Amino acid sequence: MTLLCSLLGSCGGDDNAMTTTPVAHSSARVVGRTMVGEDGSVTFDWSGVYVDVCFRGSYLALELSDTKRNFLNYWVDGVEQQKLVSEGEHTTLVLFDDPEAAGEHTIRIQKATEAEQGRITLHTITTDGELLPTDHLKRPRHIEFYGDSLTCGYGTESASGAELFRPETENCKYTYAALTAARFDADYSLISHSGRGLVRNYGDTLQLSDPTLTMSARVFRTYDEEPFIDWNFEASPYRPDAIVITLGTNDFSTMPQPTEEQYVEGYRALIERLREEWQAELPVLCVVHSPYAVECVKEMVATIPNAAMADISHDVYNNTTDLGASEHPNRFGQEKMARIVIAEFARLTGWE
Repeated sequence: MTLLCSLLGSCGGDDNAMTTTPVAHSSARVVGRTMVGEDGSVTFDWSGVYVDVCFRGSYLALELSDTKRNFLNYWVDGVEQQKLVSEGEHTTLVLFDDPEAAGEHTIRIQKATEAEQGRITLHTITTDGELLPTDHLKRPRHIEFYGDSLTCGYGTESASGAELFRPETENCKYTYAALTAARFDADYSLISHSGRGLVRNYGDTLQLSDPTLTMSARVFRTYDEEPFIDWNFEASPYRPDAIVITLGTNDFSTMPQPTEEQYVEGYRALIERLREEWQAELPVLCVVHSPYAVECVKEMVATIPNAAMADISHDVYNNTTDLGASEHPNRFGQEKMARIVIAEFARLTGWE
């Protein structure tokens, strides 16, 4: 059903019957931080951004370009398909091509890999039928997650903790974040970058990293890999109903570690600014993976209104079948993390 075609060639039925529409001018639903171009293109680099397209017909194709090489999760009418690859300029992904199954269909693609793997631009959608509204696909809630490799899905498809990182085995759909959002019937966005900390990045020789390089700065960007384009919170096409922060593992992973005071001061400042930018006292769940951060985060959230902590620092997943690349939790370890996060999130928000 799925083909990869060059724009120099052609796929599908009668070209004369095809209509092509810029993505931003279509009824496609794009969820996550993006930038719309003057030509109606939509560009993004954060992992987890997803696009829904509903159409009536037998053929649907998406023209895109990529600064590097990314993997895309892909569903047809809710049924998961083999991952797709986004690479190079002017590539067309044929997402549906089946004359015998002409009718109404829903397609979803999602960026499975994080920003370091490249920035994607969606240009146009082509179909032999008509594009349909997608408003009914919007979930009643939205959660925004801020984190590191755990939130990116680093190694979630790996078979062993001894494996090295490969983009092929990074997949955000298996993370505690995606699982938590699904459990609460929520749309979601992932603002995360492997190796980054709240006040100190992994392997830094300094006790505090350059603040412009930490997640405390990156979370306010439109693109993860572009420091000079701020996200316009006020004009954002989505507004979260709650936020989840999973930062601290990298801060305390190697020496020299920040002091608890430095870490907590940075954490408080991040929560305050996020609430200020979103113009709401959003519920905040602080997920703690580093045992060094448990006590100080517990004390911190006790003094912050509408905040709570989920402790996933001890005995949550095993060190054999639950590990993926570089000893990160694989999809099974992430599922066990999600159970704790979901329970604490429900207590915090009162959501069923």
